[in-house]
Amino acid sequence: MAIVVAPVLGPTLGGWITDNFSWRWVFLLNVPIGVLTSLAVIQLVEDPPWKRGRARGLSIDYIGITLIAIGLGCLQVMLDRGEDEDWFASTFIRTFAVLTVAGLVGATFWLLYAKKPVVDLSCLKDRNFALGCVTIATFAVVLYGSAVLVPQLAQQRLGYTAMLAGLVLSPGALLITLEIPIVSKLMPYVQTRFLVCFGFLLLAASLVYSHTLVPDIDYPNLLKIRSAQSLAIGFLFVPITTLAYLTVPRRLNDDASALFTMFRNVAGSIGISLSTALIRERAQARMAHLSTHLSPLSQNFDDTLRQNAQTIASLSGMPPPAALQTASGQLYETFVSQATILAYIDVFAMLAIFCFVCTPLTLLFSPVKAAGGPGGH
Repeated sequence: MAIVVAPVLGPTLGGWITDNFSWRWVFLLNVPIGVLTSLAVIQLVEDPPWKRGRARGLSIDYIGITLIAIGLGCLQVMLDRGEDEDWFASTFIRTFAVLTVAGLVGATFWLLYAKKPVVDLSCLKDRNFALGCVTIATFAVVLYGSAVLVPQLAQQRLGYTAMLAGLVLSPGALLITLEIPIVSKLMPYVQTRFLVCFGFLLLAASLVYSHTLVPDIDYPNLLKIRSAQSLAIGFLFVPITTLAYLTVPRRLNDDASALFTMFRNVAGSIGISLSTALIRERAQARMAHLSTHLSPLSQNFDDTLRQNAQTIASLSGMPPPAALQTASGQLYETFVSQATILAYIDVFAMLAIFCFVCTPLTLLFSPVKAAGGPGGH
């Protein structure tokens, strides 16, 4: 529950902190919270006896940890800086791409052949677990990608404050909180894979519904779009997690949990980076397309510009040259606004296609019913 709801509630709290203090405090506040959480874990959390006994004498796989850190760390930097550095036209990005491949390939070979690897990859031989990793990664790309797009649209194009943009996500968190217990009650009676399949179809449909975006969309309608996207989350996270761990041997639970969490977190980071980059790319493409209709040689464009200039001159008393310049500025602003909204619609459509493509994979899970699902790993 916390893993799903926290990313939705976070923007609201972060927005309030940003509006009232500074965006830096969003990060600084995590320091005391992290320290207190660590102390609480040390004092309150205990391993079961069988695990305490097994932990004695274990060696640390420094090589495996280092290779994973290099691979995933360089991947994250590459994704975050790629758009600003013009992707592979930049030596910086190419260098980090090579380090990413070297780190991940090296980590894979090391984990496969090391005597005591930091993570045992043999759990991926389990069909349900492997499919669970793929589906949770797909879900994370869409969840985090769409979650960052809506507040970004609200602030950059609609002029919302950081807190108001965060509040667009809050009703979705309430829906998820109410929905997850209901889905857990359904799991003993409905094959869990069918719930996951329905969840992906519902998520795809909600993303397609985002085509109703318009430049002057109001708060209630933006709320409907985001709430519709949140509605599918309850049918995905708990059922996917349940299916993924259903047939994993107990001795591999820790390794499976580490891999599952890694797939979810890395895919979420990829979703955020790619969604942001795609918005810029699609906005440029849409501007290039729309600009073909904004030529002085176009009769419609010329008529619209002159009509707007005449209206401005008659209402404000501006001289014709100044009115024409003002009308041109307004028309350009409309042009940018339309292109940007179309870019958001395009990216939501891409995420919907991603969900549709993943949907058939959900039917490959073992056809079992579950007695309920774990809250998260």
